Amino acid sequence: MMVGIILSAGESKRMGTPKQLLPWGNTIVLQHVLDNAAASRLERIQLILGHCADEIAGRITLPSKTHIFVNPAFKEGMHTSVKCGIHSAPPDAEAFMVLLGDQPLIETWAIDRLIDAYHEGGKGIVVPVCNGRRGHPVIFAARFREELLAIGDRGAREVLHRHAEAIFEVPIDSPHVLMDLDTPQDYQKARREAGEAS
Repeated sequence: MMVGIILSAGESKRMGTPKQLLPWGNTIVLQHVLDNAAASRLERIQLILGHCADEIAGRITLPSKTHIFVNPAFKEGMHTSVKCGIHSAPPDAEAFMVLLGDQPLIETWAIDRLIDAYHEGGKGIVVPVCNGRRGHPVIFAARFREELLAIGDRGAREVLHRHAEAIFEVPIDSPHVLMDLDTPQDYQKARREAGEAS
């Protein structure tokens, strides 16, 4: 089972408002991320919430294969949400795809391309690369479960650093794998990329 873990627990401090709830087309940012993930070949999706969890949960419609988990330690950093997602995943999970809840430009085809690469590559970790830079989402085989549960402030990069030989880099001809929404400027740039008026 390939489990998608969508990290969406942050406080959006630089945005100044919960970025998960920002308008995106005829919906909101997080709903768009959820819908794209749900349309992919991910078999289970775990949405990790934290800051404003009740408000955000009340504004989204969960696809059938999606489950919500609340990270009580979200103020300690994103690595705690990764651990929350891994810890709550089914024991028979074959691999985990870590997605960012503020990457609405990540399309279903890119998610499926990375899943295909995981099955074809056989190395254990799949990372999308665009213009020589690594982005998200990233796939980890279940054999890295205990290491992911032990990560600190540097997050999953610790595992990537220790297991360079296990990384399969997948060229994705789209800068969207590099774009997330941290600031109002990021949001407006992403909306322009999506063809929306600013």
